[in-house]
Amino acid sequence: MSSTKRGGTRNESDYYPTPAWCVHRLLEHVALPPGQWLEPCAGHGHIIAAAKEVRPNDISWTANELREDCRRELEEQAQSVTIGDFLEWDEPRARPFDVVITNPPFSLAMPIINKSLQYADWVVMLLRLNFVGSTDRTPFFRKMMPDAFVLPERPSFTGRGTDSIEYAWFVWPSPRNRQRSRGFMELLENTPLEQRKHDQDICREVVDAMTVNDVE
Repeated sequence: MSSTKRGGTRNESDYYPTPAWCVHRLLEHVALPPGQWLEPCAGHGHIIAAAKEVRPNDISWTANELREDCRRELEEQAQSVTIGDFLEWDEPRARPFDVVITNPPFSLAMPIINKSLQYADWVVMLLRLNFVGSTDRTPFFRKMMPDAFVLPERPSFTGRGTDSIEYAWFVWPSPRNRQRSRGFMELLENTPLEQRKHDQDICREVVDAMTVNDVE
């Protein structure tokens, strides 16, 4: 998800790579359970790769992505790869995943959240901090309020300047604690500028490559 209020244009695929430092700060602070994890909007696998740098041994990954051209990279990162629309998955008979984690496309964030809550004990989404502030989403949040772990620095999803708004990891806990009208907010650790610039360069390379492929 990326904000375009600074005059940017949105990618046709609504896909923006997630800087690794955003994932590192979350996993260093939040004790998510080990086991089977799903990235339903995996792209080129940036969230998976970043998570493996912090937790290399206790997670078995399933990656789902719309684009077939991402398959090879995802197969290098995940134990299982599916290509298709996550929102068209059949309804689960049981929750097959311990965690669903993703940076959802802006236009589909709410449907992806609802779908993910059916598939996992814990659901983790990178969202704009003001995502809660919506009349349309108010009924949902009154019943299913997550915890918010705020990134103190604004991420750059395109590699060209930071986004125009603060972001947070929204975490919905296990089903027995999920239906509630209140959650808590916590500020994650700062990230050194050098690391943020490094990850910004990586995001820029990915976005540039996608732009070239779209033109071709």
